[in-house]
Amino acid sequence: MSAAVSPGPAARRTGSRAGKRLAAMGSPLVQAIVVTLLVMIITFFLIRTLLGDPAVVLIGGNTGASPERIAALRTELGLDKPLPVQFLDYATGLLHGNLGNSFQHPATTVASIVVNGAGVTFALVGVTLLISCVVGIGVGLLAAGGNWPVFDNIIRVLSLLGLAAPGALVGLVLILTVALGGGLFPAGGWGSGYPDNVQYLILPAVTVSFWLTPIILRVVRERAGDVLHEPFAEAAAARGMSRARLMLRHVAPNCAGPVLTIIGVSLSYLISGAVIVEIVYGLPGIGRAMTTAVGSLDFPVIQGIVLLTGAVVVVLNLIAEIATRVIDPRAAR
Repeated sequence: MSAAVSPGPAARRTGSRAGKRLAAMGSPLVQAIVVTLLVMIITFFLIRTLLGDPAVVLIGGNTGASPERIAALRTELGLDKPLPVQFLDYATGLLHGNLGNSFQHPATTVASIVVNGAGVTFALVGVTLLISCVVGIGVGLLAAGGNWPVFDNIIRVLSLLGLAAPGALVGLVLILTVALGGGLFPAGGWGSGYPDNVQYLILPAVTVSFWLTPIILRVVRERAGDVLHEPFAEAAAARGMSRARLMLRHVAPNCAGPVLTIIGVSLSYLISGAVIVEIVYGLPGIGRAMTTAVGSLDFPVIQGIVLLTGAVVVVLNLIAEIATRVIDPRAAR
């Protein structure tokens, strides 16, 4: 009978590194679950504590509304129950995939309202990310790789202006100049379907990208400048590698981790900015749905929108963090 062979030191080190990497991947997942639960709990109790009574808002404009009628409506909406019981009912519904029905439109499910609005908002966020990454990474690499001090100074000034400019103001300027003045894109509204709707997303996406593009640009420029002074980059340049090939083959991949980190950190602000810009351009996204829901104290719709956007931000942050750790294993240490 042959004796069992124990793993050698190299195998044990490999297993140990793999275990540490799996543990590092699992940590963001646990954090994502905890944050999503906290968003759900805080939102539920906060809106019921700070906002008014939906029953009063829904029938308060009717001069014949009596206290008995308001109490009956509160009972119908389930608002007469203690807060812990309301939360338990809400959590039970979520476990069954039920976000409830709108207070303002009882026959309409919250899921349909949220999904319809979220489709527009997330399409806007997607186009914004595409524009910001293409322009930010491209110009950042160009500024770091080129020996043009004047161009570099211009980029610095423009990036600061982009960071300082309010989104609503940028939107109005683009509407007046590009849409109404140049007639290149619609000034607002929404089409009947894709691909026609893409043209309605361009100006809003450019408006939101005025804030994100400078951040990506500055991060890429700084990271690319550091990579160009690394020994391997200097050795490649000494071997006669062209500047363009050096930037694309060696420098750009090293900028992927910082860019993913910035995108993950900026997602909540990006969605918030998109919601504001939607109102400027009249897009039927979650911005309009949230405005209507807050005005009528439609608690289920508010909860649904906050929970969905919070979960999306958490999941995308999780994906960005895991991708960063895969690209750069040093980030998992």
